[in-house]
Amino acid sequence: LLGSLPLGVSADPLSNYSATYSAEFNGMEIEATHKLEQLESGQYRETLKARNILGKIDEQALFKVSDQQQIIPQEYKYKRSLIGIKRTESQIFDWPNNTVQYSKGDKKKSVAVTPGLFDIITHKLQLRRDLQSGKEILAYPVISRGKLKQYEYRVVGNEVLQTAIGPLQTVRVERIVDAASNSQFTAWLASDWDHLIVKLEQKKNGDSHQLKLRSAVVNNQTV
Repeated sequence: LLGSLPLGVSADPLSNYSATYSAEFNGMEIEATHKLEQLESGQYRETLKARNILGKIDEQALFKVSDQQQIIPQEYKYKRSLIGIKRTESQIFDWPNNTVQYSKGDKKKSVAVTPGLFDIITHKLQLRRDLQSGKEILAYPVISRGKLKQYEYRVVGNEVLQTAIGPLQTVRVERIVDAASNSQFTAWLASDWDHLIVKLEQKKNGDSHQLKLRSAVVNNQTV
């Protein structure tokens, strides 16, 4: 039964994908690409890249999938260079010692963690897998910027979105946040295409960005 699967486990195997988006970051128009691929080592890498003439954002997660289909994060990296302002972060997972080595610029610290934890990228991948499996409880322990957090979501409903590649049936999901929080996350995910993100609106820590799907290939099939 799906309901008896441990946290972070899905009955569905991962499908490689690549997608391009028109996007905005703090009001600036950018081009964005998302990609999930399996490496020769057997590990997976999910990358998110955004570019315009003023700078770039690179974000990636390296992870394994166990024989029980559990996502096990290995490494998370974030680099941003916009209008001459740079920021770099990384999280290296040391599962034998149940720690994460977090660095931001020249600052470093070690954080104690427990198995079943996700980074900011892999928890969204697990969200997609859980939607595919029909799960209704969408809650994930996440380490972000070296801090342990709990991310919870709710399904708002189903919508047909008009996109650059035609109408797509989507599930609309919102992150559940405290009323006093200055953060917001709403995503529309393609029901017929492994719940690929079709549209996204996010505000967090003073940053805001939007994504709208332009093209995609999922499991070697053009959307």
